[in-house]
Amino acid sequence: MKVRPASKPDIPSVLGCVRRIKNEYFEANNINQWVGDYPSREIFASDVDKKALYVMYMGEVLIGFGSFLCEAEPTYEKIDGAWLTDGEKYLVVHRLGINPDWHGMGMGTALMGLADKICEVKKIPSIRVDTHEDNISMQKLLEKCGFTKCGTIYLENGDPRIAYEKVI
Repeated sequence: MKVRPASKPDIPSVLGCVRRIKNEYFEANNINQWVGDYPSREIFASDVDKKALYVMYMGEVLIGFGSFLCEAEPTYEKIDGAWLTDGEKYLVVHRLGINPDWHGMGMGTALMGLADKICEVKKIPSIRVDTHEDNISMQKLLEKCGFTKCGTIYLENGDPRIAYEKVI
């Protein structure tokens, strides 16, 4: 298994994996997350440009991907609850996805371990992430990885998301 920064040629494989996750997991479990054209080719291209998108491969097979952004997330400014840390210095995890063929095999845990390593190298004190209230597997993954539920944030369109943080 190899985890590395993504490049533009990885985007079609990532988008194929996104389609499978949407169809085989989100829709099958009535999770209203990643709807419409989100996440789009343009979003992933921007993540590649920011050197934030990482991919995990086993040989030629894409196992998973995630965007690890070292920038403040505007929707995290207001929270119904309280973050564990103050300030704008935190790593944000967005668009984390695992190929449905590899669900339940620890690949999400392995990919989330990269967030810890990025924080250690860049001296970032915490990691923040949010997920849909119906995405139970992501909630379990976050709790398994040491995240604490901090409250609710609201996306730009007003949709609520459960907010988590982990202090490094």
